[in-house]
Amino acid sequence: MDNSAAPAAIQKSIWDGRIPLEIALAPSESRIYDKTDAYLVSYPRVSYLPSLLPKLRAFFSPYLIEPGSRHHDGWFAFEGVPLKWHYPVGLLFDLYAGADPATKAGLGNEVSQENGSPFPWKLTVHFSNWPAEDLVRLDENGMVMNDAFINSVKEADFLRNGTAKGIMSLSKEDSSGLWKAVENVGYQVVLAVQRPWILSIQ
Repeated sequence: MDNSAAPAAIQKSIWDGRIPLEIALAPSESRIYDKTDAYLVSYPRVSYLPSLLPKLRAFFSPYLIEPGSRHHDGWFAFEGVPLKWHYPVGLLFDLYAGADPATKAGLGNEVSQENGSPFPWKLTVHFSNWPAEDLVRLDENGMVMNDAFINSVKEADFLRNGTAKGIMSLSKEDSSGLWKAVENVGYQVVLAVQRPWILSIQ
């Protein structure tokens, strides 16, 4: 493989990576308890779970005990553990359901569900009882998520280059475009606003 093409191929593979999710409404919040259908989606590894909340709120709205809940009241749990919404879904999966590094078991050998596979990754969504001791609350307009993402990119830029000037020099339009690209997982959009320090792999 041509060395100049390798970073682009790796970047595209990372951006194209997806995880099948099976998201169920918390039984304590459902009017029909165990009869609610699950929401199934193949979700990008680089995206964030709260981006799903408007669709999940609409999907589960007929079953909610509290119909007045809003999408930004939603939060996710895996086996009863609240999931940090500011981590990409791929990282969350690796932390909670990926292979055990002590046994070096590959995902194909992982036995975590009936069919012997961790897929689909089964999550629970809640729209009440926000775990304030574990999670920072979301806002209706998504600004908390946007700010958390941009701060993470600033930290990464500083760790890699010893300065955060790269991300700090982005225009408001480019900064918003970067977040929208991650939120919508638009590989081409990211390339349009990228700077060499964002996606380059050396």
